[in-house]
Amino acid sequence: MYFRDQGYVVHEVGIGGNDGGVDLVIVDKRGERTAVQAKCYADHNMVAVQTVRELVAAKRNHNCMLTLLVTTSDLTGPAKKEAEQFRVEYWHGGLVGQKLESWSKWRPTKKRKLV
Repeated sequence: MYFRDQGYVVHEVGIGGNDGGVDLVIVDKRGERTAVQAKCYADHNMVAVQTVRELVAAKRNHNCMLTLLVTTSDLTGPAKKEAEQFRVEYWHGGLVGQKLESWSKWRPTKKRKLV
């Protein structure tokens, strides 16, 4: 929903769990295609370098020029280095939070603690 609201056409690739390294392909108004991989991890789990490598390889299968890795946590040191080397844009948990908080349609739900 976030990307659609930003003006992208969104193709959901990763439905059913076998995404091959890409969850979404987003297309901007110029027709530029971006392969997006999303990882929802707890803060202590970091995205490994293998995930970055899979995304870089998978972008060609989806005819994409750009890549974006979105995570609720962060990347390991080697993963950050690989992302920079292969020009993979990444949004870590703090940046994702900022983007969602500034998005007018974001309505976070309150989590209930189990007793």
